[in-house]
Amino acid sequence: MKKTLLLALPALAVLAACSHKNEQPEQQAQSAPTFHDVMKDEVDKHADEVWEVTNPAVGDKGGIDPTKMTDAMWRQLAEDATAVQEGAQQIAQMDKITVIRPGETIADAGVPGGHSAAEVQAEIDKNPQGLRDHAAGLAATMGDLVKAANARDAAKAGPIIDSLDGVCEGCHLDYWYPDQKALVEKIIKENK
Repeated sequence: MKKTLLLALPALAVLAACSHKNEQPEQQAQSAPTFHDVMKDEVDKHADEVWEVTNPAVGDKGGIDPTKMTDAMWRQLAEDATAVQEGAQQIAQMDKITVIRPGETIADAGVPGGHSAAEVQAEIDKNPQGLRDHAAGLAATMGDLVKAANARDAAKAGPIIDSLDGVCEGCHLDYWYPDQKALVEKIIKENK
């Protein structure tokens, strides 16, 4: 009996190791941040902070009034823009873009005009490289904003911040709520 047990133990150890090895990619996929994680926790959060920092400094003719920006505001702007840039780069480099983990929900699910995670995933799956390209564009825009903020250059920062909503909405209209794209384009055209 002892001899059989001694022979069986190494076999069980090898079997356990192989079984554990097969679970690792699945566990890694479950622990990897999803598209929604990065958008919610990095991109959206810090983009909102960019606007919170700069809205009080908007000049009478738009843009940024440098006299309304303190050194602390410029530093905060650079930090927030860097965080958005890093989140966008993370999305741009995602090999497989997964919207959410099973059992999770996304913002706007169930809201009129909002889409479910499955609908957003279907849009991304049609053109994942397009999403990566949008994210890379956002990262580049944020890189320019970081440079402008570090240089305390309101003349460069203002137009970038003014364009940020359009940069974000371009991607949202392609992937988050594409059925509203024609309506938005019509409104833009009518207001030119």
